[in-house]
Amino acid sequence: MDQQKLQLISIILKMVKDIYGKTIQLEEMFQSNSIHILSRDFDPFNELINTLNLSQQTSTLFLELVQLYLENQMTLHELMIELENQTMKEMSETNV
Repeated sequence: MDQQKLQLISIILKMVKDIYGKTIQLEEMFQSNSIHILSRDFDPFNELINTLNLSQQTSTLFLELVQLYLENQMTLHELMIELENQTMKEMSETNV
C-alpha cells in the first residue's frame, strides 16, 4: 500500500474517531442512544473497506483494529502499521 493511500486512510480514521467521540458525548448529554451525526445509511468503515478492496481476512482484522483505536486501546500509528503489515503479507503470499 503506498504512502499516499495510507495517509488518506489515516485522515479518514481521525475524522471518524472524532465523530464517534462527539456522538458518544451527545448521547450521554441527551441520555439517548439514537443520535446520528452521519446518515444512518452511511457506514464509513465498510465504504473504506470496499474502496480499498481489502480481502475478507484483512477487512476483519481492520475492523478489529479500528475498534481498538476507537476505544483508545491502540494508536492510529499502531493501527496503520498493522494494516500495512497485513497488506504486505497478503501481497507476498499471492506472489509466491
